[in-house]
Amino acid sequence: MPIKLAIVEDDRRFLESLRLLIMDIPSIEIVGTYSTGNDAVKGIIEKCPDVALIDLGLPDIPGVEVIKRISEKCSGTELLVLTVYNDDRHLFSALRAGAVGYIVKDEATHSEIVKAIDEAVKGGAPMSMDIARRILNEFQNQPERLPDPAINDLTKREIEVLEYLSRGYTARKTADALFISYETVRSHQKNIYRKLQVNSLVEAVVLLRR
Repeated sequence: MPIKLAIVEDDRRFLESLRLLIMDIPSIEIVGTYSTGNDAVKGIIEKCPDVALIDLGLPDIPGVEVIKRISEKCSGTELLVLTVYNDDRHLFSALRAGAVGYIVKDEATHSEIVKAIDEAVKGGAPMSMDIARRILNEFQNQPERLPDPAINDLTKREIEVLEYLSRGYTARKTADALFISYETVRSHQKNIYRKLQVNSLVEAVVLLRR
């Protein structure tokens, strides 16, 4: 089955170039394109595609708000930011809202965007090394927010999931290894982040290895 993809982008020229590229890729099917945040929220919640590419600079409501509303209703949709913004405020706001990856338009080729879509649907967290390093630095430079025993709040299964993810397994490979569903792994992952008060796998692994 092809990956079902929704695109939220108000730059019609960029949207059209991306749409034409993806149309030639049999493994991806575009099921909706949206130029406003409100239309995106309504359409994506109705369809719950596998992946949604979301711009942050939308004309009506912020892309971060779009991510937040969709993540609350479509837990099976991986939300991937595709934006011109390369600052920490937008980055961390998007991750806190529920984005699994962050791509800066000027720094990614079309082929890299397609690779990120595939990575996201497999349970990965597509972002450049620079973005990942900034997430880690932000976490390490903050005063310690949690005592080490916070890890003890995780269930045995959540620890198992986090161990596999920390070793580079995708969510789908983790599901196969533990004989559970992909949706169950994603649910555990969200619970882990909530309990540890973190926004990314990098931060969770730092706490696990402390």
